[in-house]
Amino acid sequence: MDPDSDASYNEESSAREDGFASDADVESDEEAHSSPRAPDADHLPSQQGSDDESSLSAYERGRDRKRRRIRDGVAHRPFKRQKGVFSAEYLELLNRDIDDAAYAVCLDDDFGLPSSRPGLIRWSSVEKQQFYEALARLGRHDLPGIAARVGTKSPIEVGHYLDFLAEALRLRRLRDRRSFLELAEYPAAVELSQQCCRAQEEAADALSLRQEHREAQREKKKWGDYWDVTHRVAARLDHGRDADVRQSLAFARMFHLGRWLRLSERLFMNSSIPADNWTSVNDVPPSVWATAFDDFYSLVVSVTRRLVQTTLFVSMSRIRAKRELIPKTRDIVRRRDAEAAIASLGMEPNARRFWPECARRLRLNVYHEPPAEAEEEEEEPLAYDEVEGALGEERDGDCNQQTEVDDEVKQESASDGDDISSGSGEEEEEGEGEEEVPSGDQERQEIRREANEILWFSATEMRDVRSARKPLERRIAMERMQEDQARRWDEYASYQAELDLWDLLQREPPTEIPKKQEPGRLETSNLDVESIYPMNGDWAGQLQYRAEWETWRREPPSG
Repeated sequence: MDPDSDASYNEESSAREDGFASDADVESDEEAHSSPRAPDADHLPSQQGSDDESSLSAYERGRDRKRRRIRDGVAHRPFKRQKGVFSAEYLELLNRDIDDAAYAVCLDDDFGLPSSRPGLIRWSSVEKQQFYEALARLGRHDLPGIAARVGTKSPIEVGHYLDFLAEALRLRRLRDRRSFLELAEYPAAVELSQQCCRAQEEAADALSLRQEHREAQREKKKWGDYWDVTHRVAARLDHGRDADVRQSLAFARMFHLGRWLRLSERLFMNSSIPADNWTSVNDVPPSVWATAFDDFYSLVVSVTRRLVQTTLFVSMSRIRAKRELIPKTRDIVRRRDAEAAIASLGMEPNARRFWPECARRLRLNVYHEPPAEAEEEEEEPLAYDEVEGALGEERDGDCNQQTEVDDEVKQESASDGDDISSGSGEEEEEGEGEEEVPSGDQERQEIRREANEILWFSATEMRDVRSARKPLERRIAMERMQEDQARRWDEYASYQAELDLWDLLQREPPTEIPKKQEPGRLETSNLDVESIYPMNGDWAGQLQYRAEWETWRREPPSG
């Protein structure tokens, strides 16, 4: 998506013929994108010199051989976008999610909170909604973050409102220890089946193809035949065959376009992980849109100007300071002035670490000799330390030492794992003749185990006597019942959410979804383990604030 595209899509424009294309148009456009060199060959002038033909011939022959290997090795491309049926409802869902992410608030949730004035500060209904949204996302300890999300309140005012709510909660618990909400009433993230996720991916692919078609039309209108810089277009521009076009394209005069494309093909998009390798998406080599090259050109010009200005400022400051002692100091920019400017801007002085670490960062397979097609067994790729050493990158001693420590830990873990697995096997052999424990007895054993953990292994003054164990076990049983109740409600919520998504996509699930019945009325209780064994959940309230200067150590008295 290019920078000029909108943050959200217009549903009405998507239905017009001049906006998004029809299904047939998208299909033909997808074919055009799957082989971008064919349209370029038609659109570009046919008068090509011998230099262009000779420069491209070797590349094309290698490309054909590589493409045959790709076709033979990758029969199915799991990450290639498939043309699907466009869903306007899915488009509306996407726009809502984009708005929620942009404004950092769920606009669909209307709590209807009334405005109020706790203390001297008035909070409107909108401010409260933004406050609770930020509180749920960031937590109550991130006062600056909450204030930034609200926008109209300072961190001090946010902290005052939080203290007001905490005090109101404390006063309520003095009258009634029962919580406002049961555990099952707290919404949890829903779980969707793999079939539903795959259907959403297909709808997203259909939408992205339409959006890409729209952006491609805009690129063609802006840049003409050179909107998509492929290897053929790059060769013509690099060799200067289209002098007029090259003169009008500033990025073509600055960059060697063919090298950029080879970097994408062989380095940045050639990971050993299939999801990050272009051959898993398409058999067409990567290309770069002209708008992207234009953005890189603007970035290079901006950074260069800033670096030159900073270098001149550093140089002038040095010259003025030196002339106070040596009046004949010349107006010369030294190398160290540029190095100081680079350091002040927080930039790397060179790319000596960037390129050697590319193999590790991009998960590339690097070989001494590239494996040939006829070889059945490929040689093992080089280790990343070997690659970085061959490229001149010296690993720090601490890194090497840490690697050795990690290897030792892995070996110890492996040996421990062997011991554990052998021990567990003996236990399994011993337990083969035992009968399966009934569910009721297993539940009582779990409750007894949790009670033992509190009575025996926790820092508590409770004694393991019947008068203390029985109330504790009742509270543990009640909490386990509430957890099971919350689990049933979460499963029901996931079931309802998946049904809604299938209905939104206007599709039938490939397999019948197991029906989930509504769990029914919530069972409430005021029994909890924390009433007899405090968990110290409000640890932050016991902290004492100290200013930074209060933590400084006093210097010892002299003498």
